[in-house]
Amino acid sequence: KSLRILDEEEATDNDLKNKFKERWQRTPSNDLYKSLRAEGTNYRNVLDKAVQADKQVKERYQSHRDTISLLCKSEQELNAAIPSANPAKTMQGSEVVNILKSLLANLDEVKKQREQLENDLKSVNFDMTSKFLTALAQDGALNEEAISVTELDNLYGGLTHKVQETLKKQEELLNSIQNSHQEFSKMKQSNNESSLREEVLKNLAVANDNFVELIANLREGTKFYNELTEILLKFQNKCSDIVFARKTERDELLKDLQQSIAREPSAPSFPSVPAYQTVHSGGNKPPTSSTPTPAPRTNVSSKPQPPARPPPPVISTASTVTTPGPATTGISPSPAGSVANAAPSQAQGPPYPTYPGFPGYCQMPLPLGYNPYMYGQYNLPYTPSPGYPNPGQAPYPGPQQPGYPYPQQPYYPQQ
Repeated sequence: KSLRILDEEEATDNDLKNKFKERWQRTPSNDLYKSLRAEGTNYRNVLDKAVQADKQVKERYQSHRDTISLLCKSEQELNAAIPSANPAKTMQGSEVVNILKSLLANLDEVKKQREQLENDLKSVNFDMTSKFLTALAQDGALNEEAISVTELDNLYGGLTHKVQETLKKQEELLNSIQNSHQEFSKMKQSNNESSLREEVLKNLAVANDNFVELIANLREGTKFYNELTEILLKFQNKCSDIVFARKTERDELLKDLQQSIAREPSAPSFPSVPAYQTVHSGGNKPPTSSTPTPAPRTNVSSKPQPPARPPPPVISTASTVTTPGPATTGISPSPAGSVANAAPSQAQGPPYPTYPGFPGYCQMPLPLGYNPYMYGQYNLPYTPSPGYPNPGQAPYPGPQQPGYPYPQQPYYPQQ
């Protein structure tokens, strides 16, 4: 698990580095985790060896499981599971058994004789001082060696002879017992029940030895895994801490990168031009350009300066004032519509109001470009009341001028 979280963090770091390229300036995870990966590989090798040792212990237990379970039973069940092969009962009355018994009885007698001779040797008491003084008084000289040998032979001569006979009889008995035991062993091996019993007892002995060894292995393995668990938990905490620190560093770096990218200059975005400003009176659209559409207040007209405001009209006493209309009889596009993707070059003020007390006074004509459509061949435009439009014809929504609080009123020709 510790190595897995390191791999996940390293994969995330590599993806961000590939995404941001040279902007991603921090220590690569691969270089930072070299020591941790080496330590994790060491722990992995230790665990692999421990798993192999556990496998061997399990195989050993499986091979001796039945015999170990037999040892766990009660004494009565254990005796019943062991085959009965009593040589005294199966070979009772055989010649070999009788000879072996008599030889063992003779050996017991030799032991008793040996003990009696030992007691006789310990009970002998003699004094050589009187013998030496008597010989010195008679001969005037003392032959110590001859006197000692003669006296010891008189005291221990019979005992020495008995000991030699006992040793000779012992050797004969040992040879006879050895031969008889070999014959008895051959007869014992020929008995199937006896061989089966020996095999069962041998298996029980091996199972007992393996049981003791398995218990020692389990205790050692339990101690090993308890210590290794503490070490691995510390290693896991170390990996979790460094991954958390790297994640915090990554989040901060991502935040800084996003802020720096947001502060970089970018191309301006212009709003789209309304359709009524880009479509001609004939319904044909001018060719579009690949360049961004400028803002409505941007002066894109071919004229360097907007047209000057006309002078105020001269008041005439005549009942009607004629205003020359355009040369064409149909509806012609306004000058503002001749420029593709263009808006009025300059905001215009409100028109001069009309006074109802002077019927001969007309409204000042608006400059070209203010109204997208003009109605020609008529002299005096009719100015309806702002609150009561003509119900016979729907008004045309003209472009609203900046700063003027009311929408543009349509003009209707005089009949």
